[in-house]
Amino acid sequence: MEIFSKILTSVDINKGLEIPHDRCDDRMKILVADVEGNTWNFVCCTKSGNKQPVFKNGWLEFAGHWNLAAGTTITFYKDIDQATGAQYKIRVR
Repeated sequence: MEIFSKILTSVDINKGLEIPHDRCDDRMKILVADVEGNTWNFVCCTKSGNKQPVFKNGWLEFAGHWNLAAGTTITFYKDIDQATGAQYKIRVR
């Protein structure tokens, strides 16, 4: 099930991924798997001033690992595994 997709900006890549307001709570931590099976710990926080939630910790390492550039599309989605429960995943296009 898709949670959200986004075309990345340079701000998303260099400072933190801005995400929809209703997709995370402040200081929420999620474990995300990429298509290679690597896992990443993303931490949601809010920017002071406008309270826009961002993934910063974990996300910046992910962006560097994948050499992400502005204009790249990412998709966050959730798979439900009957044995292990929800698993969050990210796809880069």
